[in-house]
Amino acid sequence: MWDRLAAELGSTYAPVRHELRGFGNTPLPAEGRVSNTADLAASIEQPSVLVGASYGGQVCLELAAERPELVLGLVLLAAVIPCHDWSSEAEAFFEEEERLLEAGDVDAATELNVSFWAGTAERSVKKLVGEMQRRAFELQLGSAAEVTEPERIELGSITAPTLVVTGDRDIDDFKRMADRLVAGLLSAKRATIAGAGHLPALERPRETAELLADFLEQLA
Repeated sequence: MWDRLAAELGSTYAPVRHELRGFGNTPLPAEGRVSNTADLAASIEQPSVLVGASYGGQVCLELAAERPELVLGLVLLAAVIPCHDWSSEAEAFFEEEERLLEAGDVDAATELNVSFWAGTAERSVKKLVGEMQRRAFELQLGSAAEVTEPERIELGSITAPTLVVTGDRDIDDFKRMADRLVAGLLSAKRATIAGAGHLPALERPRETAELLADFLEQLA
């Protein structure tokens, strides 16, 4: 997920990659309750700038609200906000994904996700997204664990300086959520990456790295 961005950042910074349960090499437990936010808090050894994409952005937002002493700044790439009023386009995707998974058609569900989340991306990005999504399904579908999520996040309680980023090719839901973030957070700036869809760090890593580097310099 973050290889291309880390390569663009080079040796100037020392990024630490935190993997949410149910993704990559980190399985969900067979049962019980899981808090991705608590996991993230436990992994932070010193106050840090958090970079989160999509659902990972929501986890970073929740941590910034609950544990502000751990967060020096936020960079949110097409972040999700709880209680968003999803568009009919997004609702149709969620319903079709659920139908395919209930039917046991993981291949079709994976292809659907690639088309929806990376439909405008280049072939290498689509291939990687497909591999990551299939792996996530493999880890998540066999688990009965409950991942706890907030019903809402009080954006006005978050004091960390924040950079809110979207790709100009992403679906309108994430542009609307980005506008809500800028309006609701105490210290937020907005940026758009041309030619990127929902995954700027994968689709336009150089441009994303430049925005991140500028943001970090302003915090210094």
